[in-house]
Amino acid sequence: MEETLTAETKKCVNCGAPVGAGRKDRQYCSDLCKTEYNNNKQAAKRRKEKNTQEVSVPDFVSGINAILLNNRRILDECLGEGEKCTLKKRDVDGRGFRFKFFTSCDSTTTGVEYYFCYDLGYKIVEEERLVIVRRPREATY
Repeated sequence: MEETLTAETKKCVNCGAPVGAGRKDRQYCSDLCKTEYNNNKQAAKRRKEKNTQEVSVPDFVSGINAILLNNRRILDECLGEGEKCTLKKRDVDGRGFRFKFFTSCDSTTTGVEYYFCYDLGYKIVEEERLVIVRRPREATY
C-alpha cells in the first residue's frame, strides 16, 4: 500500500515543522523558512567554493608564461643589440626578474650552467654578476 503525504504529515525542508495546507508540492512552512533555507544553501555553496578554489591549469600555465616572457623582456632590454654583456645581478633583480623561472638550462663542457628564457640566457659569475647571452634560434617558422 502506497503512503501519500498529506498537509499534516509533510514537513518543512528547513525547520521540520508541518507545512500546512496549500499546494501538494509545497516544501516550506512559510516564506521566511523558504528564504532562510535558500540563503543557507547559497552560503554553504560559497564556503565550499572558497575552500576548494584552485587555480585552473590554463590560469596556472598563463601565469608562468607571463613570468617567463617578463624575464625574457628584461634580459633583452639589458642585452640590447649585442650578443653578450655583463652586469650586476641587482640590475635585473630590481626590474622584477624572477631567477626561479627559466625555460631551459644548458651546461658547457667546462660545467658552467646557463639558464635560458627562450633564446636569451644568463650565467652567474662571481656572486653578484651575470653574463647575459643570446643563442641562435633553433626553430624557424
